[in-house]
Amino acid sequence: MKKSVFSTTLLSLALLISGFAQAQGIETVYSLKFDSTAAVKAAMTELFEDDDLRGSKATLYAHDYGVPGDGTHTIVGDYDSYAARSKFSKARMESHGWAKYLLATQGTELVSADLVAVVKDYGKPRHTAGYLVAYTMQVGDPGRYVAALDKLHDAIGDPGVLRLVGIRSGPANVTHAVLIGAEDFVAANEYLDKLLTSDAYAAFVNEVDDVRKIHNVAMYRRVGAWGY
Repeated sequence: MKKSVFSTTLLSLALLISGFAQAQGIETVYSLKFDSTAAVKAAMTELFEDDDLRGSKATLYAHDYGVPGDGTHTIVGDYDSYAARSKFSKARMESHGWAKYLLATQGTELVSADLVAVVKDYGKPRHTAGYLVAYTMQVGDPGRYVAALDKLHDAIGDPGVLRLVGIRSGPANVTHAVLIGAEDFVAANEYLDKLLTSDAYAAFVNEVDDVRKIHNVAMYRRVGAWGY
């Protein structure tokens, strides 16, 4: 019995390490309350015209369905490492573009800010999707979950984007999120129709049901992406 438990633990750890080895960096995720999508898109565009932000990457999403809190938009910054995040954050805060952005978005309310680590990408990078569905959850055995998600993806594929991330901040009972992205609202939801009614998904649920608890499902529309 001890040998079996030990072997299972090693397998879970190996799978988790493998997932992080394939990670493409970290994300900073900001939920904000804006009055105008057009205004914040224009402000973001002007911000990224500043030479001091060269190398920075960010995506702006408008909230569509199921997003908790009072935010209307989400901005996701992409970084290759913690050091890159510190470097680009400092450059942004000291830039003229940032001062202009703050002036153009007066009255904006910051609802939340979180740090996210990319565990594994099965498809294209997240910013390529025009529409994004995010399942936030608590995972008790990440290695087992990754193994099951691998099998699910092998069986059913993805609509363009399928990303697993580990959530490093915020409520302690939310540890991971699965991001499913497609060209648009129709493509994303048609994929979900196919996925959720498949035998492969039923098998996946049987494998992870006792180690996964879904807390929320939210949908986002991409407004713009800069620096990619």
